[in-house]
Amino acid sequence: MIKFQSKFFILIIAVLISACSEKKANLFSKLSKGQTGIDFRNILNESDEMNVLKYSYFYNGGGVAIGDINNDGLQDILFTGNMVKNRLYLNKGDFKFEDITQTSGIADKQGWCTGATMVDINGDGNLDIYINRSADISPERRKNLFFINNGNLTFTEKAAQYGLDDGGYSTQSSFFDFDKDGDLDMFLINHSLQKYTTGVQENTSLRTQQNPDFANKLYRNDNGIFKNISDEAGITSNVLTFGLGVGISDVNSDGWLDIYVSNDFNERDNLFVNNGNGTFTDKLTESMNQISMYSMGSDVADYNNDGLTDIITLDMLPEDNRTQKMHSGAENFDKMQFLFEKGFYYQFSRNMLQKNNGDGTFTEIGQFAGVSNTDWSWAALFSDFDNDGNKDLFITNGYVKDYTDMDFLKYAVDQSIRQRQEGRDIVVSEYIKKMPTNVISNYIFQNKGGDRFEKKNTDWGFGEKGISAGAAYADLDNDGDMDLIVSNTNDYAGIYRNNNEQLNKNNYIRIKLKGDAKNSWGIGSKVVLYCKGIKYYQEQIPVRGFQSAVDPVLNFGIGANTIIDSMRVVWPNDKSQKLEKVKANQTLIVDLKNATSDLQFNPLPDKNNYFVNTSVIPYVHKENLFNDFTVQTLMPNYLSRQGPCMAKSDVNGDGREDLFVGGAAGQAGSIFIQQANGAFAIKPSPAFAADLMCEDTAAEFLDIDGDKDMDLYVGSGGYEFSLDDKLLQHRLYLNDGRGNFSKKMTGLPAMAISAGTVKAGDLNRDGFIDLFVGGRVTPGRYPVAPESMILMNDGKGNFSDRTATVAPAVKNVGMVTDALWIDLNKDKFDDLIIVGEWMPIKVFLNNKGKLVDASSTYIKFGSSGWWNRIFADDMDGDGDKDLVIGNLGLNAQFRATEKEPLRLYYKDFDDNGSVDPIFCYYIDGISYPAASRDDLVDQLPVLKNKFLEYHKYATATISDLFTADELKDAAILETKILETVYLENTGSGFNLRKLPAEVQFAPVYGIASIDANKDGKKDIVFSGNNSWTRIKFGHFTSSRGTLVSGDGAGNFKYVPQYKSGLNIRGNVRSLIKVSSGKNGQDQLVFGINNAAVSSVKIK
Repeated sequence: MIKFQSKFFILIIAVLISACSEKKANLFSKLSKGQTGIDFRNILNESDEMNVLKYSYFYNGGGVAIGDINNDGLQDILFTGNMVKNRLYLNKGDFKFEDITQTSGIADKQGWCTGATMVDINGDGNLDIYINRSADISPERRKNLFFINNGNLTFTEKAAQYGLDDGGYSTQSSFFDFDKDGDLDMFLINHSLQKYTTGVQENTSLRTQQNPDFANKLYRNDNGIFKNISDEAGITSNVLTFGLGVGISDVNSDGWLDIYVSNDFNERDNLFVNNGNGTFTDKLTESMNQISMYSMGSDVADYNNDGLTDIITLDMLPEDNRTQKMHSGAENFDKMQFLFEKGFYYQFSRNMLQKNNGDGTFTEIGQFAGVSNTDWSWAALFSDFDNDGNKDLFITNGYVKDYTDMDFLKYAVDQSIRQRQEGRDIVVSEYIKKMPTNVISNYIFQNKGGDRFEKKNTDWGFGEKGISAGAAYADLDNDGDMDLIVSNTNDYAGIYRNNNEQLNKNNYIRIKLKGDAKNSWGIGSKVVLYCKGIKYYQEQIPVRGFQSAVDPVLNFGIGANTIIDSMRVVWPNDKSQKLEKVKANQTLIVDLKNATSDLQFNPLPDKNNYFVNTSVIPYVHKENLFNDFTVQTLMPNYLSRQGPCMAKSDVNGDGREDLFVGGAAGQAGSIFIQQANGAFAIKPSPAFAADLMCEDTAAEFLDIDGDKDMDLYVGSGGYEFSLDDKLLQHRLYLNDGRGNFSKKMTGLPAMAISAGTVKAGDLNRDGFIDLFVGGRVTPGRYPVAPESMILMNDGKGNFSDRTATVAPAVKNVGMVTDALWIDLNKDKFDDLIIVGEWMPIKVFLNNKGKLVDASSTYIKFGSSGWWNRIFADDMDGDGDKDLVIGNLGLNAQFRATEKEPLRLYYKDFDDNGSVDPIFCYYIDGISYPAASRDDLVDQLPVLKNKFLEYHKYATATISDLFTADELKDAAILETKILETVYLENTGSGFNLRKLPAEVQFAPVYGIASIDANKDGKKDIVFSGNNSWTRIKFGHFTSSRGTLVSGDGAGNFKYVPQYKSGLNIRGNVRSLIKVSSGKNGQDQLVFGINNAAVSSVKIK
């Protein structure tokens, strides 16, 4: 028996050992310097004379450039050094490299080297090396270097002879043919100095000051001599320019290469669009709604296989809660608004993934995609590392000394004050020693399709922590997958072998372009493959990421495909060639001399969009200035910017629907009469003008007095008023039948409710229209539930509050944003559905004039959300009304589920008479307060002594902020879902159905159904956005109007932006479909906060 047990034990051990040995290998393996022969280290040595406090880019690190310098078919590697020599390594095959730095001649000149690229500038077929230099040293040692390849593994420096010995503070250069004259021009990004990193708010005139050493520059190649033509070409810069990344791409698919520049610190990025006439226009602000604040490296590539190049910029937002809190001080909302007004645009500190819409605009979806938080990041590289057909994403990061750590900054301030008081000189080295080190792992994300990326750091071999800067991808062993080369700071360079060929059965093809003498590598060419209905698109632009250049041989992963159906190459001279039935798993040389076609690559063959702008309503909503955060520091969003509300009805009996558009405080609402041509004319109304100090937040047309015309109810609201302010009183206006309105001075109870909505319905079926009035917020006491009311109509134009008797559960239902009356159970009584912020979807059945809560019967999921709008229509053709409900969406820093909900704790924690809302959400399985330490103690000064140091707050949960006794009587709200949803009506309840992912890119405040594609089936238009949010969260503004087409059975498909034709910017707060009568055409009208009303119609 003992012998059997021993054998059994040995067998179990053997199985376990076998299982361990069969563990799947990582996609990448890091090779040692002993294996590769690459022993480059970018060592930095601080001193009192040269350090990060003297030169802000001291820790930025070095670059990497890839290219086959001896034409043996193997990619060689150059590393740039800051305080060490540049090193050039010759690839000998099988990941063995020879250091030829000394013999090559590139060691003859050094200096503080930054970016690098390889380019055949003289057309001799050999790659030359251009190196950028910087740092606060002599101008002579800052001049960039151009090492010309002699064809025998030696180089001669000739930058001055080419006119490219720029002596500015350079980061990187990219060569490309911007003017299509056949030769390669050059774009250079430079950066400014320490003294210009601050003080912008005090001196905005810095935007007009110039310094050639800091300026980005465009050099035109004039027969081998380069000339700076920046001014005449429209390339603008100033002393605030801190260029860290440059991306060259034809972003608008017009055949001309454009330029994206990512700028650090205060100055915004640039999107220089090539006009095709030798000039560029910066179109960033019209193309993007928000950008990274401290833009680092970038990449421009088609990550989603639609043939359009997308843009990623990197920033400094950490993934974990502790590091976020250690870098977060007090938010300054007024400063952000000031900088925007001065032209710096909307910038937020996180990675931004700008998805190309194909119409000249971009949608920012970094948070939705899962790539927004990667800490102090440098190089971004899109490449298909697993050859499955989708481009993955690699990001380097880390920083030697973290001078943004809040405890360090507090120490530095305290210490400098103490030293001055004691009469001692400040010793820089003392401060540097106190700075913490930011050592973290690089990030790598697998592209999962559907605009989603999955973090694979450990699984793919990047779990090791370090400090990395420049990086490049290259097929170093010619096995058809991309290896990675990383420049580390104060450590050996990282060489990562890609093991894809051993792990996957995915196929590839490598494309080597052979151009003419002036552009031998075909830089700027476009290559597109077609495989089973999918297009794979790349542009031949080697300079990518940060201070680096990648393998100039294009590598395409094509998954299980073994044959490429067709391939088209479009060269910079607009000639093209097509190849068909190309075999996979080979390196294919494509020669310009075989390009005879003029056919271009058109990623968007069908641009016949559905909607056209009409702009027929002459009204501009003008929001009054008010900062909600001065009332309650910890509120998640503004609540004073809910307008404009809109309501429609035929007010003059001409058969066409007219509009009421509400005004902000200080602006009167207006009636607009629809004309025969579909335009609208304002109808002056003294009654509305008399109430212009009220803020209109809800409106509904109904026949108040039974005279067969449509009167108007207007609900007042906002957050800037006191609880008992008379301006919150709601109003009734009577119609004379011709569209003239007069105020009815009686008929409503005293009701100082800041309204979220008003909806008309006959609750008791007496023939008189009653009202539900939803309270949006209790001014000054967010998130205390305001009062909501059921107002019963006596048939004589008078309304009384009957909430307590007919619907007591409605009175304090929550912070209501919208509602609708609908007969759910077909008993001919109108039932009521209510939605709101931090509210579940509430369903009240009408039991013969009394409302009974039936939410649990109809809603079978955790429905607490940040709901904004509810819409009903029969979307699946079964005869009943389905629901579409607008929510925050999924393009946010936080997520909400039933297991990990958002929570809002609130009470007067410090007994000072104000409500203190503490918003918490989950990060890595633990719920933390969202607020920074400084913002928290601003609202609750009693907590200052508990958290004198930032690191003590950095790991604090709600139970660390307050004792159990302090929390026991705190109210708690939860949110369990953030998606905008489609609820299919089954007759006895609602089934939750998924909407296309694009609907979740932004908050939804407007919903309308319309047959946009004229197929007889209902489609849906969504609109929204919210830019009045905490700086920590950034703007939720990734909607320009979203169209999804319906199949008539309740399924929907996203219609691309270029196809829909929608381009509705701003904070949409209302959306109405307006009929133009029997022979007219429906229009969609968008009410936009603090902007002009916009409208569209179907072509």
